[in-house]
Amino acid sequence: MSIKKDNNLLKYMEQMDEAGFTFRDLEIEGIEKHLHFKKNAFSILNHSAPMTYLLDYTTGKYRFISEQVKKLVHFSNGYIIDGGIGFVLDRYHKTDLNLFNNQIFADRLSILKHLPVEEHKDYVFSYSYRFKNGKGNYVNLLQRNSFIKSDKNGNPLLSLGMVINIEHFKGDGPVIHLVEKINPDTGDVDSFIKNTYYRNEEDKIFSRREKEVLYHTSEGLTSKEIAIKLFISEHTMINHKRSMHHKSNTQNAASLVNFAFKNHLL
Repeated sequence: MSIKKDNNLLKYMEQMDEAGFTFRDLEIEGIEKHLHFKKNAFSILNHSAPMTYLLDYTTGKYRFISEQVKKLVHFSNGYIIDGGIGFVLDRYHKTDLNLFNNQIFADRLSILKHLPVEEHKDYVFSYSYRFKNGKGNYVNLLQRNSFIKSDKNGNPLLSLGMVINIEHFKGDGPVIHLVEKINPDTGDVDSFIKNTYYRNEEDKIFSRREKEVLYHTSEGLTSKEIAIKLFISEHTMINHKRSMHHKSNTQNAASLVNFAFKNHLL
């Protein structure tokens, strides 16, 4: 099945439904028994155990959601399983849903297309979003998931993940989408891709000082030379560059300058 480059989550799930996968196609024997966090005498485990889930993209239904979901968002696991992905997306903050549906998910599909299908399960995708809980309040959640089954063309079919509350640690700043590679033999974790997404377009705009740093960077000046020219410390200058890299999702000076020219910032 081919996937369009501009595809988003909702379109993708429509195509999955049209593809006609059967439940047996996606059977992973006994996986649910590994997803429960049993009650424990230690308060930290009772309070902080993540909610785990198994999402079937071919049906838009959750095959499993752990009981921790009730403490997390004040909905029972049965209630969300009955409502499926549609219910969950309806509870997303509208801005965050637009960001995930049109940008983050499309980027995930692109990343997966460039990875061997048999390695999909070894990559962990993380991002944060705001979710309206059963009390009517938005809470900040962190979701980490892997795509444990994909078709031969690299399209994800089953997502296994966990969600935790980060309400006291997350502000209204940019959303970080982190992709990590886990070595199945050693358990070592390496950062694979880290992208920054801004909920509001105006947050992407470089400040006046950042544009000055950008201009001198395009001239080939070093960080130290730019700092001297602008009468700022080299540490401050590096922070300006770091901010611009985050806003433009670039990794080095060359890609930053290229981004600036493409977007008529220089």
